[in-house]
Amino acid sequence: MLLKLDISNYALIENLNLTFYQGFSAITGETGAGKSILLKALNLLLGERADYSVLKQNDKKCILEAEFDVSNFISPSFFEEIGVDYDKHTIIRREFTTLGKSRMFINDTPVNLNTLKTFGEKLVKIHTQHQTLELFEKNFQMEVLDSFSNLKTQVEAYKTNYKTFLELKLKLSQLKLKEAKNRKEKDYLTYLIEELIRADLDQINVTQLQSEYNKIQNWSVVKENLQNAQGIFEDANISPIQNIDLILTTLNPLKDIDNTYNELILRLNSTKIELQDIVSEIENLSDIDDLDEEKALEIQEKIEVINALSYKHNVDSIEELLTLKQEFEQQINEFSSVESEITITEQKLNNTVDILHQIAKELNIKRKQNCIKLEKEVKALLTELSMPNAELKINLTTQTELNHLGLNTIDFLFKTNKGGEFLSIKKTASGGELSRLMLSILTIIAKTKALPTLIFDEIDTGVSGEVASKMANIFEKLSQTSQLIVITHLPQVAGKSKYHYHVYKQDTKDKTNTQVVLLNYEKRIKELAKMISGEQLTDLAIENAKQLIQ
Repeated sequence: MLLKLDISNYALIENLNLTFYQGFSAITGETGAGKSILLKALNLLLGERADYSVLKQNDKKCILEAEFDVSNFISPSFFEEIGVDYDKHTIIRREFTTLGKSRMFINDTPVNLNTLKTFGEKLVKIHTQHQTLELFEKNFQMEVLDSFSNLKTQVEAYKTNYKTFLELKLKLSQLKLKEAKNRKEKDYLTYLIEELIRADLDQINVTQLQSEYNKIQNWSVVKENLQNAQGIFEDANISPIQNIDLILTTLNPLKDIDNTYNELILRLNSTKIELQDIVSEIENLSDIDDLDEEKALEIQEKIEVINALSYKHNVDSIEELLTLKQEFEQQINEFSSVESEITITEQKLNNTVDILHQIAKELNIKRKQNCIKLEKEVKALLTELSMPNAELKINLTTQTELNHLGLNTIDFLFKTNKGGEFLSIKKTASGGELSRLMLSILTIIAKTKALPTLIFDEIDTGVSGEVASKMANIFEKLSQTSQLIVITHLPQVAGKSKYHYHVYKQDTKDKTNTQVVLLNYEKRIKELAKMISGEQLTDLAIENAKQLIQ
């Protein structure tokens, strides 16, 4: 519900502060006084794109601000979604300058234009003779039928499950794409793992293998040098052992002379024994046949495999290769979890579809039961509004595939003349007829649904006399459940309102300002009398004005 509207530096308005109330409010004033300015300012606050040419003073920014009671129309969860603090009394503010700078706020939190527009649509519905576009929308048409049929609980349940359905459908699609990608990766990873398994990395001692490999690479040199060393030991002329024997023979006579000589002899004996062991080892090594060619090839192949794998995976050790193998195996396990998740998601999706079909079938039955009832109520109200031959026909069809509305599609068909053909609303109704149809529909659904603030802008144009009185009665009835603001030229409509605002221009020496005032009883009588008889007030006009208010 709109509580306050403050406008500064906009068009002909320098500074205006208005308070609004629950119930039926009428706004009157001469053509050009500025009634449309109020509506445009409110539209800006509700997310319409700014027209900077309407700023009143180029050196001052325009500030528009409105306070709403949102307790019946917007849930705290929606505030959370858009990142704004919830407050029962929410303030929307918009500031803009001729320099093209514009800022929008909800409860002092900056928001963008789309958020402001979405937010505003939940708070105010503006209906004009030339703009009743909601009537053309299938979602609105179904919302009307569902509200009339008291299907709020079922519709909310369907919407909740349909949202889940779309989320699960998207999730399943993404999982299947991932699974298809995983299948390709799984084949490649399996190949890599098998390649690492064939390398038998767990059983390889790299240091030992490298030593054997070096031996293989240098075997001919090793063999030749071992044999040369053996030849030296066996050569009588240069054999180190025979030379040690010769030295020992020379030193032996000295062993009893002094202990120092005896120690030298003992050390030479030890060296002789060590050399004999070395000779024996060299003989053994020299006696070994050439290395087994198959074993040599096997060792060489292992080294080459390890080097190739290390280069392929850009690592430096067998430990890193083994770690990679574990990582590949883990990835394959994760691929299996995706397959499992697909199965679970498919089951959830099927369950949700079953629930949706169940709710949709119930909605279909209830909707069909109430189509004719709604058509009759609309016709009765249209008759009151001097359209006795106008009829609404609800074309409700049932289909097999689920959509966001259930198993139904809907189209409002309309005819205005007796014997005429039912056509889609946008093809058959004029602006005034659309306005009366919308008024009738809103009046009906207001009985079962809390409506936001409703603003009707001169939808009573071309109406007079008894029809005007009937329209005023309908406005009064509608205002019992919704805040209703009507911009009107009809004294019958203004007279039925609970609050009467008058818009007028005030001229000073160098400027003209639009002013708005909430009329008290006496001023209301005078304003209504002017609407009846013109500027020249007559006793009869004043009496008629009093009768209208009563």
